[in-house]
Amino acid sequence: MPIQKNLSQRGYYWLSSLLILTLCLGLSQTAEARRKHHRRHHHRYSGPPPTHPVVLWARTLSESTDPEQRKIAAYKLAQYSQPIYQTTVVNVLIHCMGDPDLKIKVLCTKAMGHAGTQGMAENVREVLLQKYQADPILRSTIVRAFILRGDSSSTVQDTFLESAKQTQTPEELVTLLDYFQIYGSDSDKFVSALVQVYQNNENPKVKRAVVKALGDRSHGQDAVIALLSQCADNKDTPLALTCLSGLQLQAKKDARAWSAVEKTIQSEDPDVLMATLEVINSLPETVNPKISKRLLEIIDQIDDSELQEKAVLALGICGDRSDVAMETLVKLLKDKSTDESTQIAAALALGKQSGGSPEKTRSELEQCTTSAISQQLRMACQIGMKEFEARQGMTAQLSPIPPPAKPITVPAATGPAIVPAPTVTYAPAPTAATSAPIPAEKKTMVAAPSPPSTGPAFVAPPSPPQTERAVPGPDSDPREPNQDRKINSVADVPDRGISSVKAESEETPAATSGKAIVPDDSETDRELSNKDED
Repeated sequence: MPIQKNLSQRGYYWLSSLLILTLCLGLSQTAEARRKHHRRHHHRYSGPPPTHPVVLWARTLSESTDPEQRKIAAYKLAQYSQPIYQTTVVNVLIHCMGDPDLKIKVLCTKAMGHAGTQGMAENVREVLLQKYQADPILRSTIVRAFILRGDSSSTVQDTFLESAKQTQTPEELVTLLDYFQIYGSDSDKFVSALVQVYQNNENPKVKRAVVKALGDRSHGQDAVIALLSQCADNKDTPLALTCLSGLQLQAKKDARAWSAVEKTIQSEDPDVLMATLEVINSLPETVNPKISKRLLEIIDQIDDSELQEKAVLALGICGDRSDVAMETLVKLLKDKSTDESTQIAAALALGKQSGGSPEKTRSELEQCTTSAISQQLRMACQIGMKEFEARQGMTAQLSPIPPPAKPITVPAATGPAIVPAPTVTYAPAPTAATSAPIPAEKKTMVAAPSPPSTGPAFVAPPSPPQTERAVPGPDSDPREPNQDRKINSVADVPDRGISSVKAESEETPAATSGKAIVPDDSETDRELSNKDED
């Protein structure tokens, strides 16, 4: 019993000790976490305030006496690609542009490409232009700084144009022309200055830079087209390619471009040929037999598929629409070994170069639309067919109209013309409502003009008085039978009878042609005149 009691007491002792130890450890960890939390949230920085890196670099550049540290600071400012908006840093850079050390001076000038805000742009521009005039060593760097700033103001452009006309340093000229390629104006002053630079320099780099600037920034002035047409035939291949590229952009509607490509198409250089074909494909459609002949030679002799495709497309632009051109295109279209891109170009050009055999062209295109292997080629044949039909319809509209057939002339009669006697149609008997007197102007009968005749006119004798069956009116005597009555005067004719006579006299020219109304001096006319006097 005593042994068991001792064991139980020891177990309670160890258990209580373990619990106390666990509790102490937990309390110690909680206290440590509280101390860390307190240090984290209640810590206060006691050193110098945090500063932007460019401010530190500018401070090093202005206060340090170590040349290496100053060069490192200037280099970091020059490589900094974000806008430098701090006024103190901008002032340090402006002052640094006059540093005795050439490297530091160049690096600070380069850093001015990102210096200043929008409100400081005018002041920075003025400082840079003053430095450009005063320090020739920094001119190229200042031009690059203006390119980075995107400054295309007229003041900067005028300054650079005058400098370009006066300087003879190729490196400085190339830098200025790099600026003009991006921000050059298209004014006549700009064009004349660059043409003068081209003529006064023999350096190939300067010439290429001038042509590139004119090709990108001008708008087709005569001086530009003349310069590009002249230099397109230059022996310097890069310069010739640049001139052809400028022609493609500037001379799309100028006839002088065709004179230039007539010379360059004769070249054997594949690069020059490719550039020439691209120029031709950008020009409006014009028949040129000389270029067409050369294109047919290129298609037959050159195996380069890309160059052959460009030549086929150019043939559709300036081909002479001859049977030779048509046969060449048909051959390319039907040849299975031809590249598909060339076949597509041939189908498109065939619609424009039907030649003297439109029926053959139609049949080849129709066959291609149904039997071509690829969908792209069938679609190209359909487009060529539509172009062919449109051109055929236009040709039909412009065809000359045949002259009209000669009219058949009938010889005129030589005998006397027979003029029939006038006929008068009378209306029913007058009534009280219609027995008003007839105005004088209604009694005049206008005779139709008689056609000219070669012989004497024959007048038919007057016809005897005509009679009509009287129609009883509302006021007539019903006992009086309808009997024939003789009309001896115009007064016996009702008003509507005169209207009917006037209507009869107003016949159409076709009905009255060849008739002549000859009034007879009968008793009726005399009584009419007596009644007018009354």
